[in-house]
Amino acid sequence: MNWNPLIKPVFGLLLAASLSASALAGTVSKSFNLNVGGVSSMGLLGDAGNELRALSIGAGAQITGISWSVDLETVGDSYLSEVGVRLSNDNGDWFELRPGTGFDNAGSGSFSGSQLDLSQLLGYDLLLGSDGLLRLEFFEEFDDDANAADAFWRAGSLTLTANVVPEPGSAALAALALLGVARRWRRRA
Repeated sequence: MNWNPLIKPVFGLLLAASLSASALAGTVSKSFNLNVGGVSSMGLLGDAGNELRALSIGAGAQITGISWSVDLETVGDSYLSEVGVRLSNDNGDWFELRPGTGFDNAGSGSFSGSQLDLSQLLGYDLLLGSDGLLRLEFFEEFDDDANAADAFWRAGSLTLTANVVPEPGSAALAALALLGVARRWRRRA
């Protein structure tokens, strides 16, 4: 049997199926890990000395959950419960995490936990804008010392889960892979 006349139609169907599947896939869930070891908090939210980070997740992504495992240390009169990080998008939507909640004492401690459904907690979806950036500001609830850091994130990480829109290039790469397989198959026939 001569397989050559069938290769182009079969390849065309496979390519169309691949492109359609990626278009229909919509979003996929991904995890993003951020090492927070060495981060310091100077003062109140918006304080010029607070550390800022940006995590590139993808345009239109929905932040669905967060988990953390961190070691915190406070200085002076600062409490562990005052140490926080605000996660926000470019539209002004935000979520605050305070790993040491309930620990109204100074010193150091290790904290871990998770919030797997942010939309239920917030009452809305935390969606990223066209820049695809999630902004993080590490802060203290009270500014105990205006000239020095009040808290330190000594070690650990934050893990964010997000529904992201697959890049259009992924479908093109899949199509190129199918083309390579078809050509190899054709040479063998």
